[in-house]
Amino acid sequence: MGVRFFDRLPHGYLMTEAGEAAMHTAESIEVDVLGLTREILGKDLSLKGTIRVTAPAGLSLTLLGPFLAGFCKLHPDIHIDLIATSNTLELSRREADLAIRVTRKPPDTSIGRRICDFKSGIYASRAYLNKHKQGNLDAYDWLITDDQMDWLPATVLSKKKKSALKIVFSSNNILSVRDAVKEGLGVATLPCFIGDREKKLVRVVPPLEELTSELWVLTHSDLRNTSRVRTLLTFIHDSLIAKKELFEGKLR
Repeated sequence: MGVRFFDRLPHGYLMTEAGEAAMHTAESIEVDVLGLTREILGKDLSLKGTIRVTAPAGLSLTLLGPFLAGFCKLHPDIHIDLIATSNTLELSRREADLAIRVTRKPPDTSIGRRICDFKSGIYASRAYLNKHKQGNLDAYDWLITDDQMDWLPATVLSKKKKSALKIVFSSNNILSVRDAVKEGLGVATLPCFIGDREKKLVRVVPPLEELTSELWVLTHSDLRNTSRVRTLLTFIHDSLIAKKELFEGKLR
């Protein structure tokens, strides 16, 4: 495992030229070691060993688990380490070997396969909408995930509105937001593959083009010849593309 460095020195401290040179040298060594590790792994042709997979928590906890269980039954010598997180783990630093990502622009150092469009909509419970018939998105009570705080208000607010959304609940987990919406607390932006599967939820508006992204399964280019990584990448692609209509919001 490479040496990790702090982004900056504590306030008030200065680094000498020698110290700075030593840090750059150590960082260079770390990059070289990581590159060599990926090169060695890239030549591994066996279907055994560990694969670290990262995917968004919502996908990991709803659809991905059964798919990966099926893969492990087919390949019992492969151990999968699933990291369910919305944080972007670095493939180049071996923080993950394979990533399922919602993005319009995969990293330049990665290779992989595009699965389909990834659409999101605005959902609420029927009970909530029966009590709140304002019709304007900015008049509803909103539930959001932490990473929506910066961009969501500008997307859904009326152009003439100056006020922010009325946010009544937030969480770092999309499934916690989903559950609170089901309880009638307000409205939320949810991926269609989550919102459309819930009988208690209805779409407030059709999926918005501004919220559309793409679903990818990716690995680092150095690992393209690693048999177990390539086999799992193909398996995940084929499993998820079978759910294409769900991800693209075409089931309602």
